[in-house]
Amino acid sequence: MTQSLETKPQVQELRKLLEGIECGMLTTVDDDGSLHSRPMSMWNEIDNDATLWFFTLADSHKVVEIQHHQQVNVSFSAPNQERFVSILGTAQLTRDRDQLQAKWQPGLEIWFPKGIDEPNIALLKVKVNKVDYWESLSSFMPQTISFLELSNR
Repeated sequence: MTQSLETKPQVQELRKLLEGIECGMLTTVDDDGSLHSRPMSMWNEIDNDATLWFFTLADSHKVVEIQHHQQVNVSFSAPNQERFVSILGTAQLTRDRDQLQAKWQPGLEIWFPKGIDEPNIALLKVKVNKVDYWESLSSFMPQTISFLELSNR
């Protein structure tokens, strides 16, 4: 994946919104239409092309759900700062060794003791399509950042 050296204003704004928030709730859709949410730690900065990355196990139920329904939501909150962020995106799994190596961070061994040699380790790639957010500075009026124009380039 080639990244632009120029960071788009939407990506800069999203990075600022997520600053200091390490964990979000990933919501996927099961085959029966039910929603499942689980906490996911974000260990890497958002890519310049508006992509979030999460380490996971390839054989987890969330991966099965994503293989059937790629639309996901990742929500983040900083209640003490009255900041709430809801991200709509498209997810896919990658087991690319170079990506695993590039995205690996110290501390991940808590969940993956063997590092990138952990059996079934993978990356969940979430391409951001739209962000809705609320913060005290906007008097809790919802704000939206669209990333669809970045996807069309």
